[in-house]
Amino acid sequence: WQERFDEVSAVLLDHIEMLTETADEFSTFARLYTEDPTEFDLDALLQEEISMFSGREDIRFDYFGFAGAKVSGPRPQLTRVFVNLINNAVQALDGVDGATVRVSLRNSLSEGFYDIVFEDNGPGVSEENVKKLFTPNFTTKSGGSGLGLAISRSILNKCEAQISYSRSFSLAGACFTILYPKNR
Repeated sequence: WQERFDEVSAVLLDHIEMLTETADEFSTFARLYTEDPTEFDLDALLQEEISMFSGREDIRFDYFGFAGAKVSGPRPQLTRVFVNLINNAVQALDGVDGATVRVSLRNSLSEGFYDIVFEDNGPGVSEENVKKLFTPNFTTKSGGSGLGLAISRSILNKCEAQISYSRSFSLAGACFTILYPKNR
């Protein structure tokens, strides 16, 4: 009886944690439309977020910035997008030798936009999962709600930005590119 109770309790606690994470994600999503856009330095924000992860000794972080890149948007929500993309890359690199995450900020070929590129040398996304990437509740991870990329896309759409996935040419893993409007 005790063994069975412990098993059921563990499953219940896991489900409660998942529901809490899901509620937090929906709460974040609801706040998206209530935050006023502000002007901020995109280069500085990206550097801040990368520095939060760069203490890891098992992963190399490269950043190629673009000084003076001013944009407008809901900074806390965009921070969440960037953290989600970096965290996804870090999780994909579990056990990868020479693990590398590269973030680049550059002028886009699309006039009036910046490209913000998040790349890694992990396994990338399988061909069958690419179309599902931004679908709510889709995940290939054992934990998480599967809402991160869907909410990220929604946040970016609200900012008149776009996000797309491709295979990284230089690192051969995942590559997420955000097309973000410059201040006009």
